[in-house]
Order: sequence, then C-alpha cells, then structure tokens
Amino acid sequence: MEDSQADELAEHRAAPFPPGVEKGSLYGTVEPALIDADIFAWASRYRLDGAQKRSLREAADQLAQSREFFPVDAQPYFERLVRIARRAVAD
Repeated sequence: MEDSQADELAEHRAAPFPPGVEKGSLYGTVEPALIDADIFAWASRYRLDGAQKRSLREAADQLAQSREFFPVDAQPYFERLVRIARRAVAD
C-alpha cells in the first residue's frame, strides 16, 4: 500500500538532512536546502493556487533532473521530495 501524502510529509519532516550533501552548494540546477524547504512548504499547504502549482511542478522537475548529482545515499531523501511534490500538484 502506498503511503499517504500526510505520511510522506511526516516521514520527511522526521528525516535528517543527508549528511553527505552540502547546503549552499549546487547539485545540478538546485541548491538542496532551498529546494527542500520550498517543496515541503508548498506541499504542506491545504490548497495551492495555479501559480503555486506551477512553481511546485517546476521545482520537482528541476530536482528530478538533478537527482544524479547527489550522493547515492542521499538520493532517496530527494526522491521522496519529488514524490511529495508530484502528489501535491495532482490533488
């Protein structure tokens, strides 16, 4: 059974930021701490307007395209963020 959005958000909130990822550095086209905070904040909202959905979709796309630039052990953390974002724009 697939986790609910609320479960994924709670799991992400409880997870430590990956130790092998440097905040302030670029990985592909994203800065990990900023993209993490942006996606989590947008996805945590009860309702998103059209502009917020577009921004969230763009952030998820950028993060997905940058996945290969993260250390392998950090990738699941950011893959979860992409899942969270995709669910939020699909609702």
